[in-house]
Amino acid sequence: MIQVTNFNQDLQQLNQEKLAIAYISQSGCSICVAVKPQLEARFGQDVPIYHFDGSKFPEVAGHFQALTAPLVVLLSHGKELTRSARFIDYLSLTKIITEFSDETPNYEELFS
Repeated sequence: MIQVTNFNQDLQQLNQEKLAIAYISQSGCSICVAVKPQLEARFGQDVPIYHFDGSKFPEVAGHFQALTAPLVVLLSHGKELTRSARFIDYLSLTKIITEFSDETPNYEELFS
């Protein structure tokens, strides 16, 4: 998990990733404490996870339109693929990440 230390710089890096997770938490959030290790265990090997602490970077709420924490946003090159807030749907995230990873372009179809 990548702990965000410079909001703009790390956000720019996040937006360049082929596939990445933005994880937004707040201090004092018990659900956030439970979600973090699950995200790392399930997706940490396959997808970079950027951890934005809403207490340190209040602007993260406006950027990701986060109304509650925790918020998990799956992105591809800065474009949102899906989001889960409060109660994270790990099965759905796993399915989308697997489908995205399995997608290989068929160049014959692209150029025929």
